[in-house]
Amino acid sequence: MCRLLGFAAPSPRSLAEALGSAQVAAFRAMARLHDDGWGAAWLGEDGDDDGGARAVRAERSPRSGYHDPALERVTETVQSRAGLLHLRLASSGMPVQPENTHPFIGSVAGLGDVALAHNGAMKPAARIEELLDDDARAALRGNTDSERYAALVRAETLACGDLARGAAAAAARLAPLFPTSSLNAVLVSPRELVVVHVSAGARTPHEDFDASGIAEEELPVGHRTGYYQLWRRRADDGAVVVSSSGLRVDGWEPLAADTVLRVDLRTLDEQLLPVHIDRPVSAPAGAGASPFIPAPGRHDSQGAAARASV
Repeated sequence: MCRLLGFAAPSPRSLAEALGSAQVAAFRAMARLHDDGWGAAWLGEDGDDDGGARAVRAERSPRSGYHDPALERVTETVQSRAGLLHLRLASSGMPVQPENTHPFIGSVAGLGDVALAHNGAMKPAARIEELLDDDARAALRGNTDSERYAALVRAETLACGDLARGAAAAAARLAPLFPTSSLNAVLVSPRELVVVHVSAGARTPHEDFDASGIAEEELPVGHRTGYYQLWRRRADDGAVVVSSSGLRVDGWEPLAADTVLRVDLRTLDEQLLPVHIDRPVSAPAGAGASPFIPAPGRHDSQGAAARASV
């Protein structure tokens, strides 16, 4: 259960320039709640359309990003035409360590490096691993569902030769297996920014908010009512920014459910792809609003005690 931010622009700029300094500061402040690490990925100077294996660069930290100078530096000074930012709220049982810190990066033949950051929790992660081949399983370094999700996206992308369609295919395979999980994700490659919005049925982690020590009125915007909604804004120069909830989104547009957004980094043209999901048939009328889903245990956050004192 994390926060996601992604952007694509016609010329290199910092995330603060793409989104606005106040909004970036508000996003960084969400690390007070989502305090189990942070990570960013962006295109380097060689990040044109050559698909170079070193085009996508990243910085990750298993420490809280709250008041972290390194996170401020990345968001304020790193210049790029595309990038993503992730704040982690670790799922119960998932250790806070470098191997489990987003984004997860791997290469796809013909397309170059692909970075993926995920917001959600799919349990057990072994069910995703069963969909991977031996080479993909051997390349895993941590124990998160998100790393396995990223590997499945790369496998589907290799099969079809298209990152957005590969992400849609992976989401379509996973959604029926994890009907109460979010598959929301942001991906960056040398050619595209891709955003997955598949989270119908995902339950909001209210127990994490309650245990955070943060006053109700200080919770980020939309966390109680639209935690998994993704929002999109397009600027006059064609720059596109996508964010999960927590920011002021006046003038932004909500992304439609069960879709994948592709932004071509050469043209900034956008394409919205449907994700065709074979979901279970809804309960008949009179059967009740929804089945009871037990709340998972509060994750072992490294900053819970600190949050209670701020």
